Amino acid sequence: MTHNFLQPILLDVFSENKRGSCFCEKFSFFLFLFFIFVAPVLGAETDFKIFRKAAQKEINLKKEIIEQDPLDFLSYFELGLAYLKLGRHEEEVEAYHGALSLNPKSAQTHYNLGIAYDHLQEGGKAIHHMQVAQDLFVTQRNHRKIRSTQRQLKRFYYSYPEELQALNSEKMKNQ
Repeated sequence: MTHNFLQPILLDVFSENKRGSCFCEKFSFFLFLFFIFVAPVLGAETDFKIFRKAAQKEINLKKEIIEQDPLDFLSYFELGLAYLKLGRHEEEVEAYHGALSLNPKSAQTHYNLGIAYDHLQEGGKAIHHMQVAQDLFVTQRNHRKIRSTQRQLKRFYYSYPEELQALNSEKMKNQ
């Protein structure tokens, strides 16, 4: 004969009991979720690996397009964006310089180049390109981008105060 305190535990084991069938349903639901969400990650590639492969394919495609048409400004710009996705900022800067050699008045390219130089901790170049971008956005009357460049410049001025002083002293000498 079993004790009374063990009786609820024993009842859960039997499938004909309602409480036992609830356990089976919960367990099968857990297995379902495991095989849907966890098993694919364990057996297959993670999302980040897939993202990296797609970005590398994009880089290879843009390089092929540039080889076929070296005067394609947009391919250089998109190559820079692809390098940005992977965090390869040196190559990103090279691609943006290629785009600027074809279209030196591209405000968005100067903006992205300023951000890339900031990632490389090159404050003077970051400030210079962001200022050029701001001037070009002013001529285009793109007020949303003007505010964005102003925010970035303010952040650069705080991050690189010595570069700001050097730029100000250089302006004073030129006047």
